[in-house]
Amino acid sequence: MILRRKTLSPLLAGVLMSFAAHAQDAESVSGDKAVQLAPVDVRGQRLDEGYARTDASAATKTDTPLIETPQAISVISNTQMIDQGVLTVQDALRYSAGVRADAYGVDSRGDDAFLRGTSFTQYLDGLRQYFGYSYARTEPYFLDRLEIVRGPSSVLYGQGTTGGLIALSSKLPQFTASHEVEAQLGNNARKQVAFDFTGPLDAAGHWAYRLIGVYRDADSQIDHVPDDRRAISPSITWMPDADTRWTLLANLQFDHNGTSLNFLPHAGTLLPNPNGRIDTRRFVSEPGFDRYDTQQRSFTSLFEHRFNDTWKFVQNMRYSHDNVDYRSLYPDVYSNPSYPFLDDAQRTVARYSYVSIDRHKRFVTDTHAEADFDLASMHHRVLVGLDVGYSHTDSRKGNGFDGVPFDLYAPVYGNGFVAPDIFPVASTRTRQTGVYVQDQVNWGEHWIATLGLRHDRATLTTGDSRSVDNATTSRFGVMYRFDNGLVPYVSYTESFQPLDSLDFYNRPYEPLRGKQYEAGVKYQPVGSSTLVTATYYDLREENRLAPDPANPLNQVQAGRAKTRGVELEASTRIGRHVDLIGTYTWTKARPDDGTIVAGLPKNQASVWGVYHVNDVDSDGFSIGVGARYIGTNYDETGRLKVPEKTLFDAMVAYTQGPWRFSVNAANVTDQVYNATCLARGDCFYGPRRSIVGTARYKF
Repeated sequence: MILRRKTLSPLLAGVLMSFAAHAQDAESVSGDKAVQLAPVDVRGQRLDEGYARTDASAATKTDTPLIETPQAISVISNTQMIDQGVLTVQDALRYSAGVRADAYGVDSRGDDAFLRGTSFTQYLDGLRQYFGYSYARTEPYFLDRLEIVRGPSSVLYGQGTTGGLIALSSKLPQFTASHEVEAQLGNNARKQVAFDFTGPLDAAGHWAYRLIGVYRDADSQIDHVPDDRRAISPSITWMPDADTRWTLLANLQFDHNGTSLNFLPHAGTLLPNPNGRIDTRRFVSEPGFDRYDTQQRSFTSLFEHRFNDTWKFVQNMRYSHDNVDYRSLYPDVYSNPSYPFLDDAQRTVARYSYVSIDRHKRFVTDTHAEADFDLASMHHRVLVGLDVGYSHTDSRKGNGFDGVPFDLYAPVYGNGFVAPDIFPVASTRTRQTGVYVQDQVNWGEHWIATLGLRHDRATLTTGDSRSVDNATTSRFGVMYRFDNGLVPYVSYTESFQPLDSLDFYNRPYEPLRGKQYEAGVKYQPVGSSTLVTATYYDLREENRLAPDPANPLNQVQAGRAKTRGVELEASTRIGRHVDLIGTYTWTKARPDDGTIVAGLPKNQASVWGVYHVNDVDSDGFSIGVGARYIGTNYDETGRLKVPEKTLFDAMVAYTQGPWRFSVNAANVTDQVYNATCLARGDCFYGPRRSIVGTARYKF
């Protein structure tokens, strides 16, 4: 342990000292006490200034400087996603404080991660994206940026975990013409082409369009599991004047995948097995039967109008219709976790089969009015809103037990397997209505406060049964802004999350409830976009979901959990040559049943930097290097230890006129490691090395 601290701390200290030194230089060249916000294209989206961003909207639903928001937030820009060559939303989370990405290794079913020791809720363009367990991955090429809001956010959203939310923002139509096409080749037989066209539709500049598409034919890390996608997203914006904007956005996405999460036994992954390590590409299901096919269809309306200098009105809504066809087999490592094998040679296991065919229909809308005014020597930005969410899910399910021995080291497929019978289950309908108010107050030259209150009513109907939950949540935060750019703050937030899904036995869950105390300091030198954030938090959660020891396909509510943590994050652009990010996370989560949170390391750290040989806006080479340290984690009992690991990523790119060529590698050394192991008997391999070459042409 002492050696680990000696090797990790100088790296982190050096990165933070570099940020601080650069920040002081930036402060010395400007005596202006006003914050210089990032340039804004009033006819389009924010202009990208690299990794260091100065404003965000997800935490307050208003365009508020990060330095004036009493909550820890990370903003992942489009530039960062391109430099890091992210292939999924989960990839984009790897260099953010408070996040454990790839927590369950290679999982084709969705983008999952720990956020402050628990799961997160995902939003797209301010509206909740998924309900229940079955969902499809979002295509990162369609996104302009991601915002990670850490900690409860129910006052504005109603539906959110204690850990926080991931807010995705779509690429929207621009009034400046831009066109690009790109092609990718990579390992796992990856072949992808994509295009992104946008620009004005009329000479007067009142209409603009955008058309984005992706086609991918690829395999995955797991044998017999494809990673194919066809997706297209057309959108149109009407802007009759500077005060009104209305965007209509459609998204069609069809994925053909299989299940890559293989639930392999401890012996042969983490623990010794006389036959050696189980192959990381091992497929434990059945070709021809296994699948995780999803179809996403959504239509979104984004409308805003400013009446005058005081009042602004915003209404966003989305209708979506998703289909998920999920069929797989899993090893029976749960009946006897200490010895799940059927033979003395420790090679063969029995398997469970599982089928879930779901049809989801959802309608979500958020309407709010924003007022800016002065009252009693204070400036107020008041937000009053109403959001409504409705979902309807029809499902057919089936499961069975295949007792035929399956060899994990030399598998034979089609050996008498019989697919389970599939039966309809009771449909599920949810409805949530929330009314909220928020006031962002500035008084004097230094004080900033954020106050919020919300009331929710949530209804879950399953077949003939109906449950109703009501909750009132609040939020309070106070900040003091020093002239040198240092801003300490304290805040209190609450969460309320109705679980709009059933357990394995078709029984409804109780709502998750949480509260958090947070104290931190943000530092942004005057005139600089550099931002350094240090945060301490203490959060409590009730009715937390955990794996069911008696049924691997089920989750139970394990009661209360207490989580404390420290997060350090810094981002900057140094001169015109270097973009840099550094993070450190310390987390301690303890459920009240005496267990721990499996897969959650106490210590994590990361650093990523890109050096542009000439200039960030000039042709030439760029070189990027990153390191991710993931500390030791354990199973729920605290007895099964998953070792620490350090993973390295790299990038090299060359830009010449309209062309950009790049090669990205994640897990450069191709380290084989276990991401997480659970006490119920299974382990999950982390992603192996990924190498992708991209050619992009703009015109």
